[in-house]
Amino acid sequence: MKKNHLSILLLGTALCPLLIGCGCDIRIGDWQRAKYEREIARQAPLAPGSTVVVETKSGSITVVGSDVADCNVTANITARATTDEQAKQLAEQVKLVLEPAGDTLKVRVDKPAAKRARSISVSFDITVPKQTSVDCSSAYGPIRVTDLEGNTKAKTSSGAIDAANIQGSTLLETSYGRVTCENISGDSIRLKSSSGDITTENIRGTADFDTAYGSITCEDFADGDLNLDTKSGKIALTDVSAGNCDAHTAYGGIRVAELSADSVTLDSGSGGIDVINTSAKTTNLTTAYGRVRCRDITTNDLTAKSGSGNIEITCSQSAPTEMSASAVSSYGSVEFVAPPGFAGQVDLATSYGSIKTDLPITITGELTKKKLSGKIGEGKGRLHLETKSGSVNLR
Repeated sequence: MKKNHLSILLLGTALCPLLIGCGCDIRIGDWQRAKYEREIARQAPLAPGSTVVVETKSGSITVVGSDVADCNVTANITARATTDEQAKQLAEQVKLVLEPAGDTLKVRVDKPAAKRARSISVSFDITVPKQTSVDCSSAYGPIRVTDLEGNTKAKTSSGAIDAANIQGSTLLETSYGRVTCENISGDSIRLKSSSGDITTENIRGTADFDTAYGSITCEDFADGDLNLDTKSGKIALTDVSAGNCDAHTAYGGIRVAELSADSVTLDSGSGGIDVINTSAKTTNLTTAYGRVRCRDITTNDLTAKSGSGNIEITCSQSAPTEMSASAVSSYGSVEFVAPPGFAGQVDLATSYGSIKTDLPITITGELTKKKLSGKIGEGKGRLHLETKSGSVNLR
């Protein structure tokens, strides 16, 4: 018996390289699975302002608005089975149904129940009048919606979502995949991914972007509040005009350029914050581990905190002369370039480091190497610069 086992083992060892070299595709369980593809096309009248609802368990969905009067649907069916004949029979049992109900048109397929070693996937390509609202979902597959003037909802458990040229409230959600949007305007714009990047350009309206694992990039935003949240990823904002702008990341840096808002809150659990040419009534910048750097910032009220990192703030030439600013680092230097003509109370402190000021300060109270308090001019501004370990420099 031992000799026979050894012979079988040697034979298997010898055959493996041969099979690999021949390019054999062996699938354990059902061997060479067969595939059959079929296409069905249907159309139905659709008045402007109607809603189209479409769902597939496995497959992609594409919805495009156009200058048409009907809903035109093409279903691309892929059936898989053990044999070619079984795959063909399976595909031919699928029926495409366009079911109207009031101002809603439901697009669905009737298909046989799934059996072992058999599967059916259905992808939809749909053209509708531009003035159409859309509600589409796929369990496994990407979704793309474009050129619509109506409310848009798209949800997939696994796949990317792309949307472009949408006028209406928009809700896009994927569990595993990226979300990409361009030219979207509406009262409410919500984008969510459990695992994937969110990328947007030219967004108009109040917006919420949320991803658990991925970066968020937003370019050219206006006309509403902007909220961004990622558990793990970078955040980049460019050319943003918002009411309130809140950006939070647990692990990643935040970079902002050309931003104006009533209030700005940037918060990173672990990453640097870099702000360029930003204007806001109130600005709050916080990082647990990372540097805070601001260049050409215009704000009435500034708070900058770092648990471990340098803080560098340069106010713009047009920053208020009586601004209120607090910059505090636990472990890092603090450098602050005040707005021209600043006037108000100044408090500088360090536990381990030096203090330096290029501005004339009228000292009040006790002067030490680690603490300096006083006033510049007669204004009502206030500067508080402090670090536990590092230097403090006021210019």
